[in-house]
Amino acid sequence: MALNIRKVDLAKYGPSDIFFLDTNVILYLHHPPSATSNHRKAGPYSNFIAKLRQRGCSLRVSSFNIQEVFHVVETLAHDVYQKSSGMNVSRKKFRLQNRYNISVAQASLWNQLKANYCIENAIINQTMLESFIKDYNRHFYDPIDYLFTKNHPTCNIITSDQDFSSDPAITIFSY
Repeated sequence: MALNIRKVDLAKYGPSDIFFLDTNVILYLHHPPSATSNHRKAGPYSNFIAKLRQRGCSLRVSSFNIQEVFHVVETLAHDVYQKSSGMNVSRKKFRLQNRYNISVAQASLWNQLKANYCIENAIINQTMLESFIKDYNRHFYDPIDYLFTKNHPTCNIITSDQDFSSDPAITIFSY
């Protein structure tokens, strides 16, 4: 089920309700370059999450999403570097040359996430990976989102990603 965050009756939610933040929402809220490039989304998501927090809802982040956030931060920094320098630098060379700057950005995100959300550990195993491949034609997930749903099979997720719409067990809160 998909619900629009601008129309949700928040009076229905309270301390017993758990909400996970998807990677895109984490980036809108905690990574300034992503927030700037998605300012139309960042504000509404920030307001929605603040209201959930006021209602005492549990806000969580899966370790799968954190891994994906770290990857995206590095990817965006690489893209910006290539555009601003006009140089075509491999990802590996960029990583070696900019390790410190990337680690500072990732550490900042990590500290923000730990301070604001409950971090949920997630697991991955061979059976899950085989299931991803076997079920590929029946879902819209990328591997991270699929594995997230295997770890959290029925949940509320705050996302702007419609991949979760194929799963009736997940309630999507989206802008």
